[in-house]
Amino acid sequence: MVRKTVLMDEEMVQQLSILSKKEDRDFSGSLRHALRIGLLAIQNPELTAEEIEDILEAKVELETGMVRELSLENI
Repeated sequence: MVRKTVLMDEEMVQQLSILSKKEDRDFSGSLRHALRIGLLAIQNPELTAEEIEDILEAKVELETGMVRELSLENI
C-alpha cells in the first residue's frame, strides 16, 4: 500500500468520519471505500452509488462462498 498526503476540506473530513462510524471502519478504510465507489460511479454513470455498493457486497459474498449460483434445474 502507498501512503499519500491528501488535502481535504473540513466538511469532507466530517462526512468521512461519520461514514466510518456508521460502517465500523477506520478513517482510511472509509476514504478508500468512498473513493472506490466514486471511481466506479464515474465509470458506470447508469448505476447509483447504492447499486454499486450492492454489487460489491454481492461479489464479496460470492467470493467467500456465502452464496452460490442459482441453477434453473433446481427451481
